Amino acid sequence: MPNLRRTLLSALFFCCAFAHAQTITFEIQSPLDSPISIVNFTASPFRTQSDRRQFLTVKNESDKVTAAVVFQQAIGSESGTEIVALERVAIIIRPREKKRLSVSVRDTWNQLQTAGKAGETIGKPVLSVAVVEFIDGSAWSAPGDRAGTENGGRRARR
Repeated sequence: MPNLRRTLLSALFFCCAFAHAQTITFEIQSPLDSPISIVNFTASPFRTQSDRRQFLTVKNESDKVTAAVVFQQAIGSESGTEIVALERVAIIIRPREKKRLSVSVRDTWNQLQTAGKAGETIGKPVLSVAVVEFIDGSAWSAPGDRAGTENGGRRARR
């Protein structure tokens, strides 16, 4: 009988611990002319008490060295698409090089939780590259993006 109790308690503990591990599955959107492509994003579990960061792999498709990438997280709703977070990641990526990095998904997670508690239906979260800053001072911005227009709104040539 003591072994049965121990087994039941272990199973209960395992289930409770696993229930606290959460993931967010993003739809990946990338403009065709983006100099940075997201080549791998696997929704990995994170603890609800953690910093809520997700890892992804990006590739520099351009002929220039990057200095930073700005990622945009958005969620669609009945009233349109809402940008939930913009995160600038300073990272040097040489042409054709792949790098693994992480982005915070805390704000998107909080938005999803708030909508769920309120019984609202919202769309799937979308992760995309909004701006790419190059080491030469030029920048590329996604179509329709107002951020990163230091070059008078012009896109940097690849």
